[in-house]
Amino acid sequence: MHHPRFASLFLLLIITSGNAAAQAWIDDTDFTIRSTRTLDSDGAETGLNSYELIREFGGPNPIESPDLYSLNHPEVEHIYEDFDEEVGNHFVFTSHRDIDRDRNRYQTTDRQRNEIKTYASSEDAVKGYEKETMVFSWKFKIDDGMEVSKWFSHFFQLKAVGGNDSQPIVTISGAEHSGRDTIEVRHSSDESGSYLDHYPWDDITGEWLEVYTRANFAEQGNLRLIVKRLSDDEVILDVDESHLDMWRGTEPEHFVRPKWGIYRSLADAENLRAEEEIVRFANFEVLKLEPTP
Repeated sequence: MHHPRFASLFLLLIITSGNAAAQAWIDDTDFTIRSTRTLDSDGAETGLNSYELIREFGGPNPIESPDLYSLNHPEVEHIYEDFDEEVGNHFVFTSHRDIDRDRNRYQTTDRQRNEIKTYASSEDAVKGYEKETMVFSWKFKIDDGMEVSKWFSHFFQLKAVGGNDSQPIVTISGAEHSGRDTIEVRHSSDESGSYLDHYPWDDITGEWLEVYTRANFAEQGNLRLIVKRLSDDEVILDVDESHLDMWRGTEPEHFVRPKWGIYRSLADAENLRAEEEIVRFANFEVLKLEPTP
């Protein structure tokens, strides 16, 4: 699972949309790749199980899944492996509106989570320290029919550990606004929050999406986040922000970590389905970069 390499990274991606209009984006900053870490499913009923693979990537305790807590939902496996023809082997994350809770906080009934993360005991290669630049890429698919509420359903977070870390710095989320469901990119600074981009929800459910995120963790940092739909290469979210508040730490040991999965509010539960919800993830990659002089 560890593939460190040192090379110059220059990314040029050409996208042709379904209406034949060519789109292109260039991430043309020259970087040295200091380290590469990956997390991939090795197939159901073979190799390591999903939790063993995730622990190889994130450390001994990188999983916040309801079945790992005796007071939550221990009788049902919430992350398992599957296969399809589009992306091959992948991980399946499940959520149950009326049963799952937030870790072992059984009295917390306004939210639920099934997430994987990096954390203090993870290796430095998967944590972002002040002024470092990292790339996070992966694929995910929200199954048809999944509903979102007026609050939040996060599928990805960049979350500070240390300092003012109560709110995630960046999220990819689903939410309802003015009667319309959207998938959106949110940013939170020390003082306020904003929406950086959004796209209609019904146009992405049931579709594999590919994500590229480059983040520079500084008080005047930058964020390049691109999401495309695999079926037609349509770019559905496109964020290119500089001078963005991307740091919360106050001590050298503070860091930013990625989180993936399903973390959602139950404050508007009547807008969520009672059925089991499924989000699929594949081909996680984390690069730690160093700008080339």
